[in-house]
Amino acid sequence: MSKKKKLDSPIIFFGVPRSGTSVISEICMRHKDLGFPSQYQARYPNFDSINYMRRLFDNSLWRFHGQKKQLNKVEFLSWFTFRNDENYAMWDKITGDTIDFSYDFLLNTVASNSSKISIRNFFASLVNRQGKKRLAFKLTGPSRLEYLLSIFPDAKLVRIHRKPIPAISSLLKVDFWGLEGAKQLWWKGPYSKDEIEWSEKNIKDPVAMTAFQLKKIIDTTDEEIQKLGVDVHNVEYGNFIKDPKNTLKGILDFTNLSYDKACFDYFKKNKIHNQNKKDTDYFSQEDLNTIKKIFNGTIGSQKDNLNP
Repeated sequence: MSKKKKLDSPIIFFGVPRSGTSVISEICMRHKDLGFPSQYQARYPNFDSINYMRRLFDNSLWRFHGQKKQLNKVEFLSWFTFRNDENYAMWDKITGDTIDFSYDFLLNTVASNSSKISIRNFFASLVNRQGKKRLAFKLTGPSRLEYLLSIFPDAKLVRIHRKPIPAISSLLKVDFWGLEGAKQLWWKGPYSKDEIEWSEKNIKDPVAMTAFQLKKIIDTTDEEIQKLGVDVHNVEYGNFIKDPKNTLKGILDFTNLSYDKACFDYFKKNKIHNQNKKDTDYFSQEDLNTIKKIFNGTIGSQKDNLNP
């Protein structure tokens, strides 16, 4: 298969942080055909040949799959085995100085012709060096769909959804977010003057700041999907918890992937736990009211109701 052919119908997993994107994409990326950016590429963003290491772990003789510690404990060797990684250092490198891939929503932004060529060449080499047939990657935060689809117009899009309250609670437990993201507008670009003023007044309320930023991601992603008129396979994290195997089958069918045994073998060693609780087990009633106002109201009503 030619390098160019290996970029046909790449698979993009996306959703807000802590929505289940990691575990779901990780299971799918155990597929024998898929190459992906790894934790090794994250550590060495300027060393493209690191992708040859994938063949040591996943080849015709044996297949070892890395796993991020999330729902289950992982073996020590899993930290060294290839696993998918969002790799923003890599994205910043390949998109160039004019694009802030890590922090910009990239609304109404497309890649230049030269960027399209260089980015596609980079990923074609990545897949080829890993000895695979097709590209897949996962991103959280802003979807960046218009930009990504200008590079990969035939991409298969898989969006992961989760109820906002457990997602907000989970994100607030992440160290970098609690220290930085919940105290500012972490991603840049789409905020109105009123929204910026609101954030400045609520900068000391991590629940409000987190809820507002996740809601902004959801809204802008909805708008991009409607604008671009693209087909998206929506996966509810709650449905995945209830019926993971059929959820996986739905993703494989949508993306035209075979039912690779390695994907389903994940469930033999790992339990899919339902970690959702009652809303009042996550937050106080005051915080729950704040979240509800943010997800149901306009920025004007947020300012009026959250800052009496």
